[in-house]
Amino acid sequence: MGSKFFLCYHDLSVHNAKQAVSQIRRIADVAKSPITVAVIPDGMQKESELDFFRMELENLLTDGFELLLHGTRHLAIENSDRTFLGKTALSLTGDEAEFAGLDECDSFRLLEQGIALWESLGLKLPQGFVPPAWYGNAFLKNQVLHKFRYYEDRFAVYKRKDANSENPSAQKILSPALSFAGLPKFSLNVAQTSACLALQSPVGTPRLVFHPVDFDAIGESRIFNLTRFALSKREKIFYKDI
Repeated sequence: MGSKFFLCYHDLSVHNAKQAVSQIRRIADVAKSPITVAVIPDGMQKESELDFFRMELENLLTDGFELLLHGTRHLAIENSDRTFLGKTALSLTGDEAEFAGLDECDSFRLLEQGIALWESLGLKLPQGFVPPAWYGNAFLKNQVLHKFRYYEDRFAVYKRKDANSENPSAQKILSPALSFAGLPKFSLNVAQTSACLALQSPVGTPRLVFHPVDFDAIGESRIFNLTRFALSKREKIFYKDI
């Protein structure tokens, strides 16, 4: 099977750890192998909940799951200056696109906060970074590729070639994100059909991405059926495999 795809779960956090890990495990059971999980490191929670979150992340790593850093809080809580497009992205995502339209200094500061929160969990920094809602800014990709091997936006995954420069060179892999979170209910059937067409196409290496809200919006059975369909058409890979 020449065509490949990524099977991902986004938005695992300390706030939803118990439910999210159960969902992740069920998707992996259908896939018959571990999947890629994007983790929000925000640690503003009780220590007992943080301990549980840490333990679950360690268990996922032990069982072969691939973890990515998914922003800092997945919510813009500071009144930073943003470009017009950045403000528009916040409006479209309910303030979830925390990196959207930031200037160089604020983008770097927020990225460093996310890294510090991850390291406070006592885990090795993962190889990849995903900005919340896939909205970044003019500086984020290069900032990420100085510290991580992989960066992704809505349409591509970037694999670092050389970080020893002001502008790290990267291989760009065409990889549309097939996602259903945040879409109006009337469009979900169209989105699922479009995802199936993209998975059948020989073009690119798509990312089939599920979020916690999808288990209510499209239902567990459809999530599992989409997973099975993708596996029937393409080979599932991790980021480390590209």
